[in-house]
Amino acid sequence: MVEAKMAGIVNGVLIHQLYSGKVFKQMVLERDKYTCTYCKEYGSTIDHVIPKSKGGNTSFENCVCACKRCNSQKANLPVEEYKN
Repeated sequence: MVEAKMAGIVNGVLIHQLYSGKVFKQMVLERDKYTCTYCKEYGSTIDHVIPKSKGGNTSFENCVCACKRCNSQKANLPVEEYKN
């Protein structure tokens, strides 16, 4: 989380999360201009490019805006395997 700029090190044993889940989602949607990465339609959800189930993390580099249809269809597939 620190490398992804999602958290900061307070001391040797304490890490502080910088963004709540709601704020993080809003930041990703605004960054991507509410445009689905996959079909270019309106998007209101975020998708993990590398699914969490395949080792992906919740970071600005791995999360993109997606519409509900594409997010549902992609499910836990890697981008390379998802054909919309």
